[in-house]
Amino acid sequence: MRTTEDPILLNGSHGEGGGALFRTALCMSALTQKPLVIDSIRGATRKPGISAEDFPVLQALINACNAQTFGAEIGSKKLEFKPKFLPRPIHFSHDISRSGSGRSPGNAIVIAECLAPILARCGAFSSIELHGETHNNNTLTFDAFELTTIPAHHAQGIGIFPHIHQAGFGYAGRGHILIEIEPSAINAIDWSKRGGVVAAGARISACDTHSQVLADATTKSLKLLQDAGYGDQIEQIELSGPEPGISITFWIKFEHGFGSASACWNRGGQITETIDRAWQEFIHFTQTTATVDPYLADQLLIPACLADGPTTYTTSNITKRLKTIAWVIKQFIPIAITIKGTEGSPGTITIQR
Repeated sequence: MRTTEDPILLNGSHGEGGGALFRTALCMSALTQKPLVIDSIRGATRKPGISAEDFPVLQALINACNAQTFGAEIGSKKLEFKPKFLPRPIHFSHDISRSGSGRSPGNAIVIAECLAPILARCGAFSSIELHGETHNNNTLTFDAFELTTIPAHHAQGIGIFPHIHQAGFGYAGRGHILIEIEPSAINAIDWSKRGGVVAAGARISACDTHSQVLADATTKSLKLLQDAGYGDQIEQIELSGPEPGISITFWIKFEHGFGSASACWNRGGQITETIDRAWQEFIHFTQTTATVDPYLADQLLIPACLADGPTTYTTSNITKRLKTIAWVIKQFIPIAITIKGTEGSPGTITIQR
């Protein structure tokens, strides 16, 4: 029979077997004060072991919980993590690009999103200062984080306030962000039906980009929004940073729910193709009845497990990542997380403590 001192043993190659599994396990260990031993970290990826992107999450939670560790280094495939107390407020700073040897890749926004709901439970203000990617393809951008993730967390009762001092476009980008987190009581949400559209628009964030490229991006984005009946709300932001680039984010707010889609342009490609990528993903979401996009479905899950009362929301795509995160959470706490639907299709997520 398991005792309170026995660690939770996890196989890091389970399910999606990537960074989401590892970071969720760390967060749940910190929140429950249950020791964790995880082997085969990122075992289902091309580069197994603790990554430069995972490392600041680990370091922040070591500081917040005064945790004892073994194997807490980049590249380690096994970690022992034993928190001494529940997370306490911290003011944490980390430069991902200087982790390990050479210039390391890592998304600062993914790290901030992972830590913010955990630090919101600390009872006092915390802050996270990070240097790393802020805008890149196939990952969370600062704009999607600010426009949809943070408002969705606000609906859950979590106060997060982001600041971008420097953009980090592309692989191993060198951006600079500050995230402030206020102590929060987490609420349950019922987003089983999205209701009507409250607002929609596009944000174009650019650094060191020719004015004609910006004009073309604005013209095409505006036409797409107007033709789809989503109005003419276009925001254009000029950012400073060491790397040139453009990020286009389409976003929408419903009475009950949010969604967004982003794509980043690199020199040498066509800006119209970049906008089309973001738009097709956005339209795929809006043409369903889902209340949150697939990335937001992941981000709401841990806070929903901390709320009093049941939470329900729907997503346009049940991913293996979502199912893996749910599996990890249930290794630490006895909670009913029901995911109705098949992987790759729309579905409903219900969390009942």
